[in-house]
Amino acid sequence: MIRTNFYYIERNDDIDEYDYLHNNLTKFKMNYKSSYYRIEQDDLMRPDLISYKIYGTIAYWWLIMMINGIQNPLKDMELGALLQIPNILDIYEFQKKWTVR
Repeated sequence: MIRTNFYYIERNDDIDEYDYLHNNLTKFKMNYKSSYYRIEQDDLMRPDLISYKIYGTIAYWWLIMMINGIQNPLKDMELGALLQIPNILDIYEFQKKWTVR
């Protein structure tokens, strides 16, 4: 799942640009029971590894960071911190309902 699939595209001077102010990312809701994951040493600065350990793909790293309010995973991830992990069913429903393209 690619983040840019949830942004609208505006055409300016014959150039397609992402509209970063208007997107569907804020509409993500967790309706199913979420799980939790404690950040380990190997995970520091590697949110892609966390996504891979949990979902078997690196595709959802940005969603895990967004849910946990982590703006910069290179600086803001702390060893031992507990992350809330969205249920894969919530991810599938969100993708199906809010993908722009």
